[in-house]
Formats: sequence, C-alpha cells, structure tokens
Amino acid sequence: MTTRRGSASLAGGAVLCLGLATGPLGAAAATAAEAPTEPKNVILMISDGAGHAQFDAASLYEHGTSYAQVGVDPATGTVERVLGTPGQVYEGWPVQLAQSHFSATGGYVTEDAWGSFDAVASGATDSAAAATALGTGVKTTNGTIGFTPDGERLLTVGEQAKAVGKSTGVVTSVPFNHATPAGFVAHNADRNDYQGLATEMIDSDTDVIMGGGHPNFTDAHTSRSSNYRWISQADFDRVSQGGTDRAYVDSKQAFEDLATTDDAPEKVFGLAQVAETLQYNRPGLANDDVLPYTDAANDVPELSTMAEGALNVLDANDEGFFLMVEGGAVDWAGHANQTTRLVEEQLAFNAAVESVDAWVAENSSWDETMVIVTADHETGYLSGPGADPTWTPLTGEAGQLPEVSWHSGGHTNQLVPFYAKGAGSEAFTQRATSWDQVRGAYLDNTAIGETIFDALGHAAPEGDATAALEARVPAPAVGGSLSLSVAAGAPVAFSAGTDGALRGALPAVTVRDTRSEVQARGAGWTASGTATEFRAGNRVIGADALRWAPEVLASENGATAGPAATLEAPASLASSDRTTRVGETVVGADLELRTPAGAAQGRYGSSISMTVFPQD
Repeated sequence: MTTRRGSASLAGGAVLCLGLATGPLGAAAATAAEAPTEPKNVILMISDGAGHAQFDAASLYEHGTSYAQVGVDPATGTVERVLGTPGQVYEGWPVQLAQSHFSATGGYVTEDAWGSFDAVASGATDSAAAATALGTGVKTTNGTIGFTPDGERLLTVGEQAKAVGKSTGVVTSVPFNHATPAGFVAHNADRNDYQGLATEMIDSDTDVIMGGGHPNFTDAHTSRSSNYRWISQADFDRVSQGGTDRAYVDSKQAFEDLATTDDAPEKVFGLAQVAETLQYNRPGLANDDVLPYTDAANDVPELSTMAEGALNVLDANDEGFFLMVEGGAVDWAGHANQTTRLVEEQLAFNAAVESVDAWVAENSSWDETMVIVTADHETGYLSGPGADPTWTPLTGEAGQLPEVSWHSGGHTNQLVPFYAKGAGSEAFTQRATSWDQVRGAYLDNTAIGETIFDALGHAAPEGDATAALEARVPAPAVGGSLSLSVAAGAPVAFSAGTDGALRGALPAVTVRDTRSEVQARGAGWTASGTATEFRAGNRVIGADALRWAPEVLASENGATAGPAATLEAPASLASSDRTTRVGETVVGADLELRTPAGAAQGRYGSSISMTVFPQD
C-alpha cells in the first residue's frame, strides 16, 4: 500500500486573518552533478526476456526468497510489497533501477501499465529493436538491427570501443548471431538474415564471438548432417579451418582451457557444439513441471565458462574492453511458458554474473570496471498464482518450482530490472529521470547505450595538425521544490449577508512545483487547509461553522480546485496529478461563516493553516 512521503505546513495565525506563509518543500536546488568516473572496462550482462518475476523465480528455487515481488490491484491502485531479501550478488549493488524498453513505435505510461492487467501485453519491443537501443542509444522498429526506422546506419558501442582502442566481445547461450549479440556489433534490416549477420560479425573487428549455432550438432549435443541455418557453409569452413585471423573453439574442454590459459589468442570464434542453445533445447523440454536439472545436461560449456574465456582474451588489451554477455534462452522459456527451464536458464545467467563479479575482484577493480545487469524486455507475462485481473507475487520454497502463472506467449511492455556497479555507474542514476508508481525510478534502454558511449570516450584525431576537443553537457539540475505561499495583506474582512451568514475571500494562494519526476516520485500534489476555532476572549465558535468554496484562479499545469467543505478538519484547496503538476497554480476561495444560534457578539479571531504535500 502506498504511504505519504512528507508534508510541509506553511501557515500563520491572526484575527480573522491568513498569515503570510512562504517556503519550499524539500531540498534546495541541487548543483549540477559531477562528471562520472570513466571506466576502463564495460561489461553488459543481459538476461533476455527476464522481468522482475523471472529474476525472482530463480531466487525462489535457489534460496526460497524473492527480491522485487508485489501485489497490485488495478481497480484500487493498492500496492502490497513483499519484503525483499537479496539472494543474488547484483541485488547488493549500489545502482538499482528499472528500465523501459519500448521500440520506436511504442511507449510506456505508468498509469496505463498498472491500470489494467492487459495493458502491457501488447505493443512490446522485440530483441532486435531492444538490442539496437542498448547498443546504439537509438530506438528503431522491431526486426531491425543497427539502423534507424528510416534506414540510417547507426554506430554501435562495439564499433566505438574498437575506435578508441579497446577490445570487444559478445557471448551468448543461444546462436551467436541472434538479435541481442548482433545488436552490439552488426547491422541488418532483417534480424532473420542469420547468414548475413554471421558474415558481418565474422568479418568485423569484434575480438570475441561466442554462442551456439553449430551446423554439425543437434541440441542434444549429438552429431548430425550439417545444417547451415545459422551460418553458411563457406563461413563455417573458413572460421573452423583457419581461414580467418580467429582461433576456433568448439569443445567444452577447449572453452575451459581458454578460460584459464596464460597464452590466450587475440581473437576468438567460439561455437559451442549445439544446434541452437547450450541447454534449453536439450531432450526433456516437454517436462515443464519437473524440478530443474531432472533431465541430463548437455556436455557443453556453461555460460559462465564462456564469459570467463572472453574475459581472459579481452583483458590482454591495456586499453580495456567492452563485453556483452547474454543469457539468451530465458526468453525461449518465456515464449514456451516453460517454468523448469526458465529457472535453469536464469540460474545459469546468475552464475555468469557471479563469475564476472569475481573476475573484477581478482583481476581488475571496481575503480576501473563497470558491470551492468539487466534485460532487454519481458517474455511470457509471468506473475504469481491467481493473477489477472490483479498482479500477485510469486511464492515458493527452496528446492521447489515457484508458484507462478503465465499470461502470454510473447513479449510484454513491463519494466525490467536494472543493476550496475563500478566506475561510472552513477551516471545511470542521473539518467533515470522517470518514475513508475510501482517500480520507482527508471531509465530508458537508450540511456544505457548513451551512457556506454560516454564511458568509452572518443578516438584521438588523425593528423599532427589536428587538435582534439571534448565538451561535456552536464546533467540537468534535479533540485526542484514544491512550495506554497499566501498573498500578504490585512486580515480577511467578513461582511454580513442578507441570509445572516458572514462572507469573505481567501487571499490568493500560490503553489509552485519545479521538482523532477523522480524527485516527485511520480506523484502530484495536494494543497489543503484547516481552521482553528473562532475565539473572542472565552467566547468560542467552532471551525465547523466556517466553510470554503475553492476556485483555481490561474494554473500552468491544469490543477483542479477542491470541493466546498467546512474547515474543522483538513479540506482540499487544490490538487494536481503527475502529468499536470509542474508550474504555478494560483487558488482562491470564497469563505462563509455561519454563526450558531445564540452566538455572543464580539470580535472573533481565527486562522487557516495551509499545507502542500506530495500525493501518495
């Protein structure tokens, strides 16, 4: 359930008077943030198709705990949060946000997303558009890799890394040229042109390419007649027979040796001995209600081993590197609503994160390496048992499949988790400028690509007579405020009407809101007032005899006046919602005092205290 996050009482008292009241709510305007530290190494880890529920499903099986589970009733807006227990290494990292990921033709509105269970089930991105946004900082249409919707070729972070002298690599548990890895180094108007993508990736400057898609093996890790769906015969022959400058690796032992050798090659093409996925497509896929690992595993490298091998190769470059590691088959499990394999694939991804975390501690440092853990989108619309039309939390015990419900065979527009740690990671918090009513502060996937570009920097210009220039556009100041003031003047004078009531007018009340969306926590504001009882010596008239009828005199933001009400308890003067709160609103009110029968004559004094506070 929601809670009020604070209020400020801005009032003074006088004889039938509203005292002058001014002052801000919250912090003073903040100075521009300092420039983030530039990392030497950037490692981006993507659990393809994993929303908050997918991340937690693995933790429930592994530990019996969850971290980000909620129950939400769209009819009432009530949010019930399950107490989170960190169970994964990244859940202790300093940067924890959410991420939006819609394509160039989509959007995300928090009220819509949590106002109807069906809202996020349509209009979602695919992996190609999401990878392009993550890998270029620019949104595009579904199915497109490395081009704008108008067909303009985009610079990828992989290309930028090479331009500044860093090494680059992409590693995945699905085919090496699937949409996500391709989005960081390649360009193609059709994500399904796998052979074309394979050729471009092999011929690119990318130093490490690893994944599935072996033409000579099945997904059970058995030999088969060659199938060149993912890579052409010509490309396979040249990478596997020494026709390129890449060392070729395909056996489990060879991957393990690569992870530990002191003499790693400069460039690698690693093709695990599976047709598509390391483990997801192995025999037993129809067994969706058995415990994870019931079906015998393929004798192929783990994603963590492949990541360790890539790091061993890339770390030889003193200038640093960019590496993308994808747990790609979480998405495949989501499409099939396969809970058992989902847990397996997310656990394999978590193990890869743990390996990377350990590598930073042992071979680098958090002062020179930035690691990001996130997803490209959510797949399968995973929720807790009994969900729809409400959202329910996943539950479960360690060693057992979690209690879940699936609601789609496709992608959804739900926000996904985002974690980061290390040099420069504070930049992501600066770019998280939006607020979700359930998940809190979030950034868009394009901001991730933009931040990685900034971390990589720029290549030195060519030519002895050329001067390099670099300008930093600072992040906007985030220190806005919410304040209320009352026009100065003499005490309100009441005059008698023909009906016996005393009438006056509230001085103009001005509410100013300059907060950012995150500072406002995605909520509007309410200004309210309450009156003290009227006193003349020991003579008293209760505040319930005073009534006001508020009116918005001017507004830059579409604020609305509160209803007519008596003032013995706080009554709304005006309010504004999330989308119309920013700017200045001036509010007045007609005041009416109806004296009780038999009230003694005299000069009575009272006051109205007014408060402006963020809405829940």
